[in-house]
Amino acid sequence: MRTIAVVNQKGGCGKTITAINISAFLAKQQRKVLIIDMDPQGHTTLGLQTDSVHPGGTVSEVLLRESNREGPGLKDVRRAVFPGLDLIPADIVLSGVPDRLSEVPGREYRLAKALFEVRGNYHYVIVDCPPSVGLLTFNALMACSEAIIPLDPSFFSLHGIGKLMETLDVLARRAGHDIEPRALITLYTGRTDFVREVVADIRKHLPDRVFDTIVRFSIKLAEAASHGLPIVEYCRRCAGYDDYRMVTAEILRQEERRPVFSGEIEDSKTATTFDIGQADTLVPSAPVSTPEGVLFTLEAPEAQRVQIAGDFNSWAPAGNEMEFSNGVWRTILSLAPGRYKYRYIVDGDWTADPLNPEVERSPYGDYDSVIDLE
Repeated sequence: MRTIAVVNQKGGCGKTITAINISAFLAKQQRKVLIIDMDPQGHTTLGLQTDSVHPGGTVSEVLLRESNREGPGLKDVRRAVFPGLDLIPADIVLSGVPDRLSEVPGREYRLAKALFEVRGNYHYVIVDCPPSVGLLTFNALMACSEAIIPLDPSFFSLHGIGKLMETLDVLARRAGHDIEPRALITLYTGRTDFVREVVADIRKHLPDRVFDTIVRFSIKLAEAASHGLPIVEYCRRCAGYDDYRMVTAEILRQEERRPVFSGEIEDSKTATTFDIGQADTLVPSAPVSTPEGVLFTLEAPEAQRVQIAGDFNSWAPAGNEMEFSNGVWRTILSLAPGRYKYRYIVDGDWTADPLNPEVERSPYGDYDSVIDLE
């Protein structure tokens, strides 16, 4: 069972949106997932079940359970969201838990102990942490072996991740608890040089600890949460859907190193992961130069027709069909050096490249993807 904390003491960085959508995409890949809301604001609870504003049982009761196990455990308060995904809800009562446990020995291990009871029931446990460093966050970190750190590209994020890495180092030195962190760049617009410079700085200072995928700003993500739905259940034609699907693909690729399947999970299925990363399949990516020309790829297994249009063909999709194989559409174009804007046309819908973070606002208010060829 892989245990992943989604953590950042800075608010407004897409932490809860990340926890919700990674959990949902993992469940759609036939992994059994438990998402735990450890934030007293209860945004994960609201973002997955609009009728759970006042749930019958919450994580607070689990954390306050007596040492003799009198009181509810995680199995007693969990709520099914959809097949494969369960939720441990939270509400404002959680804010009082640290005070009530202030004199209790081993209070930082409460969540870790509770997880022992469900370790044979799930492949993944995702914990959404509060935007602060306190007892609730420490409980989450002590229960997890991995951490995803969402970062919006701002000066304050650069400062905040330094503090968080110090916290993880303290846990390793004083408690002997090692956590593998990975940063995830979120809320990316790419409209200013400053934003691009911040992203470059993040990758420079955290080599091998940053997701390849960049999550672009998408209003559809907020809309989905307001309806109590993950993006996979709300809109499949938006940047938010494409980006979190790719983030999840990166997480799944780590299963060779961090196996999740166990004989204890009787009703699990050996799921087929995304085609991305398999040796016999073309790996979709942003456009890349090859000896034959520039290779454009798009993963759209359900599409019937995909075309490409841009500055290089006068924005005329007719006659610019892409070829389909193993879930991936591809084409190679011979392009001279220069800067080009382009978009894919998927069954008639114009969309930016989900794997290319470089975008530019179009005259119509949306975004075109951009490539610079030297």
